[in-house]
Amino acid sequence: MLESKEILLMCSLLCSSDVIAAVSLISYENEPNLYAIVFGEGITNDAVSIILFNTVLRFTESKDTKIDSMTPFVIAKDFMLLGLESFLIGILFALMSAFILKYYRAFTHNAVSECMLIFCFGYLSYVVSEVAEQSGIISLLTCGIVMAHYTWYNLSP
Repeated sequence: MLESKEILLMCSLLCSSDVIAAVSLISYENEPNLYAIVFGEGITNDAVSIILFNTVLRFTESKDTKIDSMTPFVIAKDFMLLGLESFLIGILFALMSAFILKYYRAFTHNAVSECMLIFCFGYLSYVVSEVAEQSGIISLLTCGIVMAHYTWYNLSP
């Protein structure tokens, strides 16, 4: 028989849905906006399910935790904190990359070094999040989105 903690972990794993079937039915050439919406929903759903699983895993790892009426509130608080910290780590590294490419032009003389710098900042965002026991995927996704808005304009032609 499964314990309550094991049931919570299983439910957090099963809450994500796969949007590959929906995305495969939509043609990007005919409906680019619908494709982007469905694809974005899938990424967001996966990100939320990863954060939820990590939160429930942290909650169930400690031996002295008991499941009671406060459990949903504890999980919700940890969920928000984990998501926010991962989000902030991604923003920090993306803004650092934009700052470095804007003010230190020694990195912008070669397209290969620019690309390598962008990949390194994305990877650093992921690694720092994982070392800090946050969600590396969320941090990397946030870093990529913020880099697309700020770092892109600081690249050489």
